[in-house]
Amino acid sequence: MDRFEQLISSLKSHMENNNKEECCGIITYDYAYIPCNNISPSPEDTFILDPIQLLKYADNCWGIFHSHTKSHDELPSEADKNSAIYSQYHFIMGHPSGTFYEYWLDERNFLRFKPFTEDSISVS
Repeated sequence: MDRFEQLISSLKSHMENNNKEECCGIITYDYAYIPCNNISPSPEDTFILDPIQLLKYADNCWGIFHSHTKSHDELPSEADKNSAIYSQYHFIMGHPSGTFYEYWLDERNFLRFKPFTEDSISVS
């Protein structure tokens, strides 16, 4: 299994174990996935990655992942825009349907997204 397949498998596993709430975690520079705590007061609708865990991996954080639940849209939400202000990270969103998107803010502060594919990690 290549590193992208392993990463997707890890993301899906975390999502399956937390299907009622949004899960979140850190993707390292070698594309390992580290599940983290979602400290949001409304974890069924939003995520807030535990900042202590983010600080622990700050020197090895390629990106931040979070999931949506089945009740959410398959695309990044307007609420996801709030997390994307940290341009030093890649942001990945997954949906239980099996869709994954990379999202970011463009130069005009608009939320943009594209499918998360193996090319997303090979060009970084």
